[in-house]
Amino acid sequence: MIKTIFFTVLTVAFFYIVWINNIFAPHEKYEMPQEHGKIAMDYKYAKEGRELFIQNCASCHSVRYDALYLTQVQANPMLASLQEKYGKVLPRDVYEAVFMNDLNALKEAFGKVPPDLSTIYLVKGPEYLYNFILEPQKVLPGTMMPPVMTGRPEETAKIIAYLRSVSEPPPQEKAKRNLMGIVTIGYLIVMGILIWLWRDRILKKMGLH
Repeated sequence: MIKTIFFTVLTVAFFYIVWINNIFAPHEKYEMPQEHGKIAMDYKYAKEGRELFIQNCASCHSVRYDALYLTQVQANPMLASLQEKYGKVLPRDVYEAVFMNDLNALKEAFGKVPPDLSTIYLVKGPEYLYNFILEPQKVLPGTMMPPVMTGRPEETAKIIAYLRSVSEPPPQEKAKRNLMGIVTIGYLIVMGILIWLWRDRILKKMGLH
């Protein structure tokens, strides 16, 4: 029984660390003005933010989850035929293999291929993104990212609203996923307890416990 309790506590602690209080997430404190924070959190600005992203960011960054690829890739006639075959969101290996030359050109210019930003909102959070996009050198000295949005805080907030809409589901869908996560964790805990109880019972029958 002690082992069962220990296993249950360990399972709950594990999911608390990686899901509720992610120790791997950045913990630096960044601030965002309240009025811009409201914009970044509002899905109605996502469409405008997407257009701003295309105009200012798509020459270096893609958002694969939204089938938004590099500007030079969008202009490549092969993209349409590949999307007919694989769907709008291309498999990563196909994308990197077919458009290797475009990616290598970015690598030569910046030292590495700028990352895809499909999940950057979840990884970094709105406050970090707001400050980094506005003043990249201040947040990350030595970065190769140009300050294309410096002095444009409201537009930056709209870009963040777009990135949020891509990486984070709408409230109703998010609630469903959270509920599913809770149910899954509960199921794993219950199954863990039952397995340990069943194990103890078998060992007792065998005279090994």
